[in-house]
Amino acid sequence: MEQFQPKDKLIIEDLDALKVIADPLRTQIIEILTHQSATVKQAADKLGLAPSKLYYHVNMLENAGFIVVVETRMVANMQEKYYRTVAHAFELDESLLTFHTAAGQDTVHTMLNNILDTTRDDIQRSLQARLFALDQGSSEQERRFMLTRQSGYIAEDRADEFMERLQALLQEFVQDTAAEKMAAPAQNYAFTIAFYPSMYYPDDKE
Repeated sequence: MEQFQPKDKLIIEDLDALKVIADPLRTQIIEILTHQSATVKQAADKLGLAPSKLYYHVNMLENAGFIVVVETRMVANMQEKYYRTVAHAFELDESLLTFHTAAGQDTVHTMLNNILDTTRDDIQRSLQARLFALDQGSSEQERRFMLTRQSGYIAEDRADEFMERLQALLQEFVQDTAAEKMAAPAQNYAFTIAFYPSMYYPDDKE
């Protein structure tokens, strides 16, 4: 039984810290270590990569204070370190999201690139991992997959209502994850949301 208990939330308060965590591979490492402790090799196996590809990124996350060693074991005269995230969730301080400043724009661009790139890489890896499992004799099982984009016009009060419903659904997803992770079998799912006012530049006036 692990003695270490992650905090509920860690607030990222500066751009340098955001840039450490805002890397698609490091984000995927964080996602693995949020739910369980693991060695570098175990995390690499889950991602279909060689451990040598992860050591640099794990060291960066540890030095930045996002993950910690929670256990060490001796295996064949070698020390194995088990890592875990310091918190269950990481959130960005709202003061960094001031888009009217150059630093704020840099923060938003970093955050957007990370979320979109991580989602892309995760989907591609998931498809490849599923093909590998089937090649190894895993039984076929139909699973639903949703990837879509819609754009439309709605009133501001309706936009607020949609936002509240999405936030409630996301919270339900997070709570179910915490409860069902302990129950077997449970399949890992990823949830990416983008809901925002899509604005255009005004028409030229003659």
